[in-house]
Amino acid sequence: MNQERVAMKGQLAELREQRAKLRLRIEGNCTAVRSGLNTALTEVDDLNVPVIAEQMDELVTAWGDLTVVNSKIARIEQELG
Repeated sequence: MNQERVAMKGQLAELREQRAKLRLRIEGNCTAVRSGLNTALTEVDDLNVPVIAEQMDELVTAWGDLTVVNSKIARIEQELG
């Protein structure tokens, strides 16, 4: 196995680890947003919209990062054949 393939496999492993962390971050933000917007638990007047908006911003950022990581993983997997 040549050194390029070894390096690509190492990079692939790192990207997969990064993807797993991003997925957990996204799931956590989804749960926080969902519970924060649950009007069965919190009266509409008591919703903490600024905090929920920050969580949504974090969710959007993490989702964008995940799409980039998924694209990189797909490219490396294609190269490795």
